[in-house]
Amino acid sequence: MNNVIEKNYSTADVMKTFDIGRNTLRLYEEMGLLTGMVRTESGYREFANRHLEDLKFILNAKKVGFTLNEIKELFEIVRAAKKMTCGTVSSEVTGKIAEVEEQIKMLEAKKLFLSEFLKTCGSKKTDSACDVMAVGFTQSACCN
Repeated sequence: MNNVIEKNYSTADVMKTFDIGRNTLRLYEEMGLLTGMVRTESGYREFANRHLEDLKFILNAKKVGFTLNEIKELFEIVRAAKKMTCGTVSSEVTGKIAEVEEQIKMLEAKKLFLSEFLKTCGSKKTDSACDVMAVGFTQSACCN
């Protein structure tokens, strides 16, 4: 016996609860992340408890770097198998860690390049012309 009392929530309730916009909800529905909402006679969406759980998962997954397409894939696995296995989650998280590590390497390389570029710039005067727009971020763009 299920002790959870099912409640319907309006779009405004959901927007306020999760601090998201109407267009975000529409996008999640269009992508198939949120499914099975009932509509009132006047056409308004009504969200159930499971939709709130799905939204919480979506927003948490986004915070740790999963894209909406990756989240959709996870939902498809769950909907097909009726459950998410630890192996699937572990595999997805391992892949995400590798992706994040690659992004960190790229950001470190950008930081190093910009730091070196800044070291070669001799002038920080606001009245000195800088040629960076014409030649890009190269030493020849730096002011002396």
